[in-house]
Amino acid sequence: MRQVVRPVAVMMICSTSLGSAGEIEVPEASEASRFTLPAPDGPHSVGVRSYGWIDATRAELATPEEDDFREVTVQIWYPAVMGKDERKALYAPELEEMLAAAASLPPREQGFVRAHTPLLNTATNSVPEAKPEVSGGPAPVILFSPGGNVSRHFQTALAERMASQGFVFVSMSHPYSTIDVAPQTGFSMTIDWGLDDADAETARVNDDRLADILAADADFVIEKLRELSTSDGPLAGALELDHLGIAGHSRGGTTVGRACASNPRFVACAVLDNIGPDREQETGVPPPFLTLRSPWDDERIASLHGYLGRTGSIAHDVELSRSNHFSCTDLPLFLSDLRVEGIEPADGIDDCADILESFFDAYLRRRISTNDRWQPPIGRARVTTFESSDGDVPQ
Repeated sequence: MRQVVRPVAVMMICSTSLGSAGEIEVPEASEASRFTLPAPDGPHSVGVRSYGWIDATRAELATPEEDDFREVTVQIWYPAVMGKDERKALYAPELEEMLAAAASLPPREQGFVRAHTPLLNTATNSVPEAKPEVSGGPAPVILFSPGGNVSRHFQTALAERMASQGFVFVSMSHPYSTIDVAPQTGFSMTIDWGLDDADAETARVNDDRLADILAADADFVIEKLRELSTSDGPLAGALELDHLGIAGHSRGGTTVGRACASNPRFVACAVLDNIGPDREQETGVPPPFLTLRSPWDDERIASLHGYLGRTGSIAHDVELSRSNHFSCTDLPLFLSDLRVEGIEPADGIDDCADILESFFDAYLRRRISTNDRWQPPIGRARVTTFESSDGDVPQ
């Protein structure tokens, strides 16, 4: 008998069509679509693909059905070769289905989902199913884990920027943690995983279980990416999968902490505005680590520094002044309540991208020398660095 977190009624509202290898069609934006996202500034054009995969080895613990298995949906942005007059992809094509599902939700959840209405009818800077650019060899891959009730699409500006700089950026949807529509699961949003249980030990057990689930999603995605990168796959020759980076926003920090502690293929790890799972806060993680955050109170900073101080190599705490919890996401571009006074949302995303690009350039591409100390390339960023006692920093 498997342990179910909580029975959930799932809205099976989904018009998503699956192609071969679980590919999901990425529709083109209409000529009437708005161009709200900032244009990426790197030397590469950007392609985008989407996939939905069932992991038949793992039961879905958020539902009571015995034959329900874990489904992970991804959006992949990558350096691409462009033809002439390529049409751009539609932003978050599942939004209409999400909004339709809201009608059957409780009032609070209804309001939350409908707040995303301004994101409709937006064009991206990416071309659906474009041919990958492989002339320079396989590109470094960064997996991304969104925050709770945040869609895999809501980091599109950051993803496009990273892809234009030569990275492959793979954003994952975690059913019942993120908010999204998957081909089989349909619409789902975060559930109560018991992380704030009144009993501290119960909350700790629940945190540990969720961390295992989210990190296993990342491991599963790596294996499916290998299938896409075979000689006859759509991304043949485009993915470097022996050494990977991983980043996560908010609850995605739970994914990052557990994945980087348990899977040695992750050699560079970054968390946006969170700390990490309880277990890893006590043990630290082996690879180079970045926390990029908004200004926090002293107590939370002390907890973070305790975590980073247990690094197995090197860890950086970067505080970005005049930022908030959502500054690295697309949401402030559309939702004025999430903006920071005095900072244009696109500039905030650019600063996040500059820092992440520099970090992954140093530790994933390994372009930092033994004698150099990594520094964020942004004037309003303040860094505190922690090193392991044996100075074992991978180069």
